[in-house]
Amino acid sequence: MRRLRSFDQKTGWLFAAILLATLIGLPLQRAHAAGELSISNPEGAAFRALVIGIDDYQHVRKLKGAVADANDIVSSLRTMGVSDVVELTNAQADRASVLREISSLVERTKSNDLIFLSIAGHGTQEPERVKGSEPDGMENVFLLPEFATTPTGSAQRILGSEFNHFIRQFELRGAKVIFVADTCHGGGMVRDIDPRAAEMSFRQVPRYTLLVDELKPVSNSDDPKSELDLDHTAFLAAVDRHTKAPEVRIPGIDGLRGALSYAVARAVEGSADINHDGKVTLKELFSNVRQVVYQLSDQRQNIVTISSQAQAPETEVAFELTRGVVLIQGATARAASSQTATAAPAAGKPPLPAAVTAKSPTAPTTTAAATSPAAPSAALPPFRLTTPIRLASLDGKTSYFDSVKPQDAGVQAVQPTDNPDLIWDPVSHDVIAWGDVVAYGVDVAGLTTVVNRTAAIRELKRMATRSPQLMRIWPDDRQQRSGQTVEVELSDVGSRAVLLFNVSGDGTIQMLYPVGSDAALARSANLRLPLRVGEPFGAEQVVAVTSEQRMVDLETVLMQLNRRRASGQVIKSLERYLPADARIASIGFFSVP
Repeated sequence: MRRLRSFDQKTGWLFAAILLATLIGLPLQRAHAAGELSISNPEGAAFRALVIGIDDYQHVRKLKGAVADANDIVSSLRTMGVSDVVELTNAQADRASVLREISSLVERTKSNDLIFLSIAGHGTQEPERVKGSEPDGMENVFLLPEFATTPTGSAQRILGSEFNHFIRQFELRGAKVIFVADTCHGGGMVRDIDPRAAEMSFRQVPRYTLLVDELKPVSNSDDPKSELDLDHTAFLAAVDRHTKAPEVRIPGIDGLRGALSYAVARAVEGSADINHDGKVTLKELFSNVRQVVYQLSDQRQNIVTISSQAQAPETEVAFELTRGVVLIQGATARAASSQTATAAPAAGKPPLPAAVTAKSPTAPTTTAAATSPAAPSAALPPFRLTTPIRLASLDGKTSYFDSVKPQDAGVQAVQPTDNPDLIWDPVSHDVIAWGDVVAYGVDVAGLTTVVNRTAAIRELKRMATRSPQLMRIWPDDRQQRSGQTVEVELSDVGSRAVLLFNVSGDGTIQMLYPVGSDAALARSANLRLPLRVGEPFGAEQVVAVTSEQRMVDLETVLMQLNRRRASGQVIKSLERYLPADARIASIGFFSVP
């Protein structure tokens, strides 16, 4: 974190804050040191939040990460200086409590306030109650812990139209709203799950029939028919209306989480301020969260963002980030007491041994002379994962792994039902991770490199979450077959130095850009690089690093590691040579014969 004041000034401001709190008798819960980052409402009014997370469903499948999502968001908001935060989790989030807390939030809302609403849990769809309010005739529904298809249980849900009703009440009081829905309502997937994989957790339950419905919806005659009829509200939804939202693994965090909630929490902490001007526009918020979710979910999840027609995402400021002393009152504030691949080489390029072959980029570039690399970032700790890679055999035997001795992470042999990071099939020798085949035909001796690669990818995802570079894989997120062409598209890279490389399923590094006569600095805002899919098949992790200056040392190291199984060395080189202004993208896609 950059320091904006000298040591003496910083100490003086902090002392003054503590002295002020002591003199006026405030219960000082936390004082931000001068220079620490705080979040604020761009209109100068209050920032208020209601955060809901539900795992412990009594009559439908339980979830694993929604409460952790709520806790994470609440922690981020409070750390950033927001005091009016109410959290409801599990049994606390019954219908009566949700309606009571959101009604109370409406009552204390003032003109120009910023209202943050978040819910993580199960969703589904029901036939719309207001004809013509939904394009497909189905309304989104959020399920509460005691929901069941019985008459009593039917009341334990919140309709999407009810949230719209309350959002309208906030707007009528002159407030703006950010609504985060980390749930899903449809039933599809972007690509199939390998049947040998462990069961994945999704935030959706199948549609049901209510023979008796005791829900009495909260509504007014002037309620908006849909989200599009609201005036000052921004929506972030985990997925579209037709696909499932999975619970994912977050690097360095035990258990499963919702990628959207995790990305929003990091955005609140400042990662969404892409141009570092202290103002996070809706466009910056949407772009940042979309990229982080896309990366963490290995392309399984594409979020939906909607802003009201009166809001221009490019200029509408969602929230501001400030530095200085912020005093947060403790027990005196009401909310503080609430519960809380090798293919044929492309023309003009040397042969590449991994699963993709680079073709000429389709965006114009310009050659630039090498310059001194930017000062390396000192924020990253040394690469050595303390959490072991959990390795299982499909038949449950752990003796296979006695000889697996990776360099970059420990190995813990577990059962296939114990949430493993990798599952090895002793018959086909395929390695499976989170529903996808990472590598085909790997014998026991080769598992070491796959485990090393898994540790490296985990670290790459962590790096890419801090300051993401916008990148997409086209044409779609499904498995890519031999001989197909996919395109890597980088956005917002005009005049930035670009390094692009691939980490194949067995850990082989493949330099993709710049190679040969490729220019180091991009002249246009977008850069598209076609890649042709080939052997070895499995997981590919395409990594982009961009900076304002050419990264000479890092580029040299990547060229030296080209065609080598050296995923751990790549991470250590990034830690050593990564410029302070670097943006990183790390996206996985999967190929099959």
